[in-house]
Amino acid sequence: MIIFLGIAGVLMIPLGFYLYFLYKRAFRVFLHEKRVRLQKIIAAAAAVLTAAFSINFFGLWALLVFHIAAISVILDLLRLLLKKCGCRKNRTWEFLCSSGLLALSVTAVIMGYAYWNMHQVKVTQSTVYTDKEIRTQGYRIVFLSDLHYEMTMDLTALQAYCAQMEQQKPDLVILGGDIVDEATTLEGIKEAFGALGQIKSTFGTYYVYGNHDKGLYSRTCAFTQQQLAQAALDAGVCILEDDTVRCNEELSISGRKDRSYAKTGQQARKSAQDLLASVQQDGFHILLDHQPREMEQNAAAGYDLMLSGHTHAGQMWPVGLLTTLFDKRTVNYGQKAFGNMQLIVSSGIAGWGYPLRTGKHSEFVVIQILHS
Repeated sequence: MIIFLGIAGVLMIPLGFYLYFLYKRAFRVFLHEKRVRLQKIIAAAAAVLTAAFSINFFGLWALLVFHIAAISVILDLLRLLLKKCGCRKNRTWEFLCSSGLLALSVTAVIMGYAYWNMHQVKVTQSTVYTDKEIRTQGYRIVFLSDLHYEMTMDLTALQAYCAQMEQQKPDLVILGGDIVDEATTLEGIKEAFGALGQIKSTFGTYYVYGNHDKGLYSRTCAFTQQQLAQAALDAGVCILEDDTVRCNEELSISGRKDRSYAKTGQQARKSAQDLLASVQQDGFHILLDHQPREMEQNAAAGYDLMLSGHTHAGQMWPVGLLTTLFDKRTVNYGQKAFGNMQLIVSSGIAGWGYPLRTGKHSEFVVIQILHS
């Protein structure tokens, strides 16, 4: 945490200088040449405070500030380009840019779209083919992750989505982690699992913890880990934490302990290979791991399908793009083959931190497993 805050603090320095420039320019537009020295002092103070409150990269305030600053940079570059091209100045254009009103307006439009987009949950269809001997009709899975319950929906909305999931007539319902988080109330936990546990399926509902489910990121979490587990069990949801279950002779599901718990000094998780020790190797094996990592090892262990969430597909652009470019050990979103194993990473049915999304869409995934 100290290292993260140090890095964030260093990054705030150029942001602070640019914010000072923006504030000073806006004051000059509205106040002209009156009390210039006082304007500079107020602009400097405002810039320092704005940058200081933006040090939490995951907060809504920082999100707004970064968008305003980025859009202002783009507008300044555009103004410079137009000047170099010899274009005549337009007073209205200059006023909107210099005052900051255009950057604020564009940010408002983006945030409005982000709020709307977060609440438009899509049904994504995926097909996985296998040469293993499975029943003729195959298997249908409803997979959802990253609900972060109470962030974007209440019980009525969740029940409506659960009804849509049940209409898919699933054989399995899989909850890929971060169904709740440190901001969820105890009553919210009971509501979330109560609704999800009611979805009818052939083999039941299975759940792996994500990095947020147990409330590790807050000292004032409204529930205990025991209450979380009990709420899931009371709803008929099977928790898989370094466990494997067999649905029948040809289908098994393994769920891994989330890698974040090992990092916090808790018990190390079992290897993916160890989780397959008790099942027939010629069956179809599904692996649930909240964070899409170690795909090559999981494929080598003998899994046919891996299901993950966690990334939110970036949630706010350009996070997903940066992840794709600079973190080659993970997959930001979608379906990808690793040897004989298919990986499906969902963008999640909701989001974390704020109810906003410009990176991809919210979704639950319907997966059809068929014999090739």
